[in-house]
Amino acid sequence: MGQGSYVIAEWDSVYKTDKNFQEAMADVERRAINKCNLDWAPKTLNLANTFGGGEEEYGRTTILPGAFDDHNGIPMATFRQLFTGTGHMTLMNGVGAGNTIPEDIKLALIGFAFPNKNQHITEIKMQIADRKYGRFDLEEMRIMNKPAIIFEEGLIINEEEAFDLYGYVEGPIPTHIGNFVGVYQRIVPIGALYYKYYNKVGGNVGTAIPTT
Repeated sequence: MGQGSYVIAEWDSVYKTDKNFQEAMADVERRAINKCNLDWAPKTLNLANTFGGGEEEYGRTTILPGAFDDHNGIPMATFRQLFTGTGHMTLMNGVGAGNTIPEDIKLALIGFAFPNKNQHITEIKMQIADRKYGRFDLEEMRIMNKPAIIFEEGLIINEEEAFDLYGYVEGPIPTHIGNFVGVYQRIVPIGALYYKYYNKVGGNVGTAIPTT
């Protein structure tokens, strides 16, 4: 991804057996840890991941929905979103002011999974701060069981750095019983989230991460 390279692949196959993916994931995590060690010194990574490891340690967990707003600008409790319109739109962005990732939070991003039985998102593009990335067509995913877009080189999204993911939502949007119009889609970032303080991620599940 750093050089614009990516692959659309079956998540099970890539995660379990693909050496290149495993090396890319190890590389982006190594770079993220080095960044955390530098910026958050003298703290070191809590390798036991017991949460609340004390003032001398920072922690790591999965990428949480609470770091983002959904396409309606509402903090996410889950990566499942209800879409009622079509066309180009923001799919998700940082939850902080100016679409930023919260303070004291860093992300190591290696790709996105799209675990949708009916895939309505056909194209995406992304911007991190002032770095703009190309458009990626996703229609190949329709022939796959558990599709994901995997970056050749993982990305570090720093704290208080803007993040925006745009996409094209294809119609028609289905009408359900009772004239309910809408389609649910999941867009799941793949990677890890690093937090400087436990209380940044230790609140109630499904809540937004504090921005300051």
